[in-house]
Amino acid sequence: MMPYLRSMLTLPPGHDPDIARHFRRNFFANGMDMMTWLLGMSFMSISAIMPVYVRHLTDSPLIFGLIPALTDFGWFAPQLFLAPYVERLPRKYPWVMVLGAIERVPYLVLPLAVIALDRLPNNTAVVIFMILWMWKAFGSGFVATPWQEMLAKVIPVSNRGRFFGFANLSGQLLGVGGSALAVAILATMTYPYNFALSFAVGALGIWASYGFIALTREPTRPAATHSQRINREYGQRLLAILRRDVNFRTYLFSRWLAYFGSMATGFIAVYAVQQFQLPDSVAAVYTGILYAASVVGYGLGGALGDRWGHRRVMQLAGVMWITALSTMLLVTITQATWLLYVVFALLGFGNAVGVVSDFNLAMEFGPEAERPTYVGLARTSTGPALLIAPLIGGLIAQSIGYPAVFATSLLFAACGLYLLTRRVKEPRHLEKFESETGFLPS
Repeated sequence: MMPYLRSMLTLPPGHDPDIARHFRRNFFANGMDMMTWLLGMSFMSISAIMPVYVRHLTDSPLIFGLIPALTDFGWFAPQLFLAPYVERLPRKYPWVMVLGAIERVPYLVLPLAVIALDRLPNNTAVVIFMILWMWKAFGSGFVATPWQEMLAKVIPVSNRGRFFGFANLSGQLLGVGGSALAVAILATMTYPYNFALSFAVGALGIWASYGFIALTREPTRPAATHSQRINREYGQRLLAILRRDVNFRTYLFSRWLAYFGSMATGFIAVYAVQQFQLPDSVAAVYTGILYAASVVGYGLGGALGDRWGHRRVMQLAGVMWITALSTMLLVTITQATWLLYVVFALLGFGNAVGVVSDFNLAMEFGPEAERPTYVGLARTSTGPALLIAPLIGGLIAQSIGYPAVFATSLLFAACGLYLLTRRVKEPRHLEKFESETGFLPS
């Protein structure tokens, strides 16, 4: 264990002295940021607790689908449009602090809003909740690009996979404890005060993460000379990247299919509670299983990604999600509720290794000077899939039923995994091949 920790905290020779000087401090600050954020989110899990809460406001599958849809679309959509501005910033840290504070405002409001919404007509309550959720979702999207680029600068690629793996693993361990406390809160208090207290405790973790990220030390660097504003020329530059970089373009197609394959995520807990008349507290139990399985996933995902490449780890994530969906279909046939624990364990593990590698893989396409544009393009161009897919899932659930959602999701997930496996090449291997030969393999 100690050699592994030392390897995480030690940079190989040849790194910039300013980066090396503050590396351990930045590793701690940003690791604690992620850990306390994940602890906070264990009290308001998007996959389990939040959909079960919203079930008290509405029985519409479309609204259940909107929770993960807005979360993911809000995170992805703004990133490309901010990329050219972020490229021109010699330091990203000031923007991370300003936009990070704006992002966290809804977490302060939500606990009080939960109590107030219980006294309003359901339609009004749903509208107000969704406004808060949109603020939260797009707030995350606006801070995403400067935050990712700041992390990419202060945590070099040689240690980045292990950083994300360790930070997420530790955060998930804290989240298991948080989920246990959330079970007690949701089971012992009456609605809506149980959800209000759970969200309030979660907000403490979210704001604690802000204090830790403030400790980051980011060196100043000259702004990118090629960077430009959002205009016709910038659009042509994006199209040129897509035309010339076949591997990157194919990767984006595979992500579209994979995100359509994730349309079932927001419906699993709701289906379980409605179909088997389970209590609200079971949502926190499922969250605990998600976090516990994620501990293993994040621990393996970062280390394997650094060693083997993140494309291969993303394949593992795809296999786990396909297995989870197959098990969920088995639940609908056998009505065996114990299999739901297996589903959430597979979902937690697959999501963990997928998040680590999806986050890192996008950073490895293209030259370093264009990294914000590549990352932004990877996020924004696939963002519509994350918005559309759960809405389609909601329509399918409303008109046909939840089992049809799980089956449709399974079909898309299998297609996405096939394309990733057969057509996408590991970008770090292509970069090495190009540096040695002077050209890219076809």
